[in-house]
Amino acid sequence: MPEPLTPAAGEELIYESDWLASRPFFYNLRSGAASANINDVIDLEHFEFDPEGFNDYLDFGFSVFEHTPVRDVHMLRHSSRLYRGPQGLRVEYLPDVACEWYDRRSTVDEVLEVASAKINAAAGEGEGEVVVPTSGGLDSRLLNLLLHDRSRVRAFTYGVSDDQLRSSEVVKARELARRLGLRWEALPLGDFHRYLDEWDDLYGVSTHAHGMYQMEFYRQIAERVPAGSTVLSGICGEWFSGDDKEMRVRSRIASPDELVEMMAFSSMCADSGMSTFRSERLGAQRLLEQEPRLRRDVRPRVAAVVRLDVAYLSYLLSVPEALGFRARSPYLDPDVALRLLTLPDHLRHQRRWLRGVFQARGVGLESLQLSFDPRNSLNFQAMRRVPLAPLDVGLLREVVRPEYVRWINRTVGPWGYPWEVYWRLGWTPGFRRAVGQLRRHGLHEQRLAAYAAYLTLRPVQELLRRRERLASGGEARTGR
Repeated sequence: MPEPLTPAAGEELIYESDWLASRPFFYNLRSGAASANINDVIDLEHFEFDPEGFNDYLDFGFSVFEHTPVRDVHMLRHSSRLYRGPQGLRVEYLPDVACEWYDRRSTVDEVLEVASAKINAAAGEGEGEVVVPTSGGLDSRLLNLLLHDRSRVRAFTYGVSDDQLRSSEVVKARELARRLGLRWEALPLGDFHRYLDEWDDLYGVSTHAHGMYQMEFYRQIAERVPAGSTVLSGICGEWFSGDDKEMRVRSRIASPDELVEMMAFSSMCADSGMSTFRSERLGAQRLLEQEPRLRRDVRPRVAAVVRLDVAYLSYLLSVPEALGFRARSPYLDPDVALRLLTLPDHLRHQRRWLRGVFQARGVGLESLQLSFDPRNSLNFQAMRRVPLAPLDVGLLREVVRPEYVRWINRTVGPWGYPWEVYWRLGWTPGFRRAVGQLRRHGLHEQRLAAYAAYLTLRPVQELLRRRERLASGGEARTGR
């Protein structure tokens, strides 16, 4: 592994990313601007779209492979330093700590010991209460279980079904709180479309606008706990500790297209086939060249996927921080994450090791006959409660086909209600088999797909609007 370089004469260190780039950082090679907020580094007067970055943004729903939808605006890679000097900005790649772990093996006792130490150290850093967003799932359950001082814990949950109190998350969290003696509360959601502009101010075209529900969630928490309280997030724990089904689809990756197919598995995105730009998967090609073990090994693939995911999942940390919380994520600590990743395969499969721990400690909720509604209709609820304004077909014509935008507007609007009915029939006894047959013949629900495309394109629309206002003399040079 090469040794890190020292700064050249006259250079200053602007930023150093961690082993995951868990705090996205952006820089403009042309202007020299650098910031954790992409809006601060976009020069509206001179900006152009980057075809590779834009099409990858559509396919993933967020910026990936070190580039963004904007030409010359890049996202700093993991394990990197950004310097500014007389010749402009320079990026230095540091040794990747994850590479040292891929051939190791950890034990469950080792994982629990290190995770417990990290979780309780994070909880003890500040005064006030410890907020644990608790879904009742495996990651938040382990956070609550390993906390030594549960008297400080405030557990909060939101539901996603029509009757949110019957949602699987709420039912499981309620039972977990009863067993562990937690102070717990369920919080209602559904009005998060009101935060579209606020979301754009924080994240711009670095990611789609799907995380607004976290703004609504944490605003309610902020009304219930003291300012400066610590938030413990279970972000990305499922990847490291065993939910790696997507990583096993292909035994070998032979091309950039196959890499994108493996990694871009989220439905919260748009269709690059509707883009006006042509691209050649250069970002994915570069990643395969930098990390050749991705072609055949599961563990490097998991690390690579998490590094992509935190480009947008970081809102789980940055949203509470914007509201005055101290946000910590123990599962992103390399001492925890890489031990989770290197547990024996038979224990990681379907997270058997963790289910065994829970069963032994009396919180094996999966063995209980809990009654709940498993449907996630929260996005449908939001579209009804706060209808979305149509996207601007004329403005977006520059980057995507007009017929695509018209389809999105129709389908997220009232004309899309029949698709919601179709989705609900798939959950209704007596109709499930018929709907299943229709799906096998290619008739898939379209309202949620249009919603995902809407939230992916809206930040692009707002960037175009800011450029338009600047051209008419109404805005500053940066992307805000």
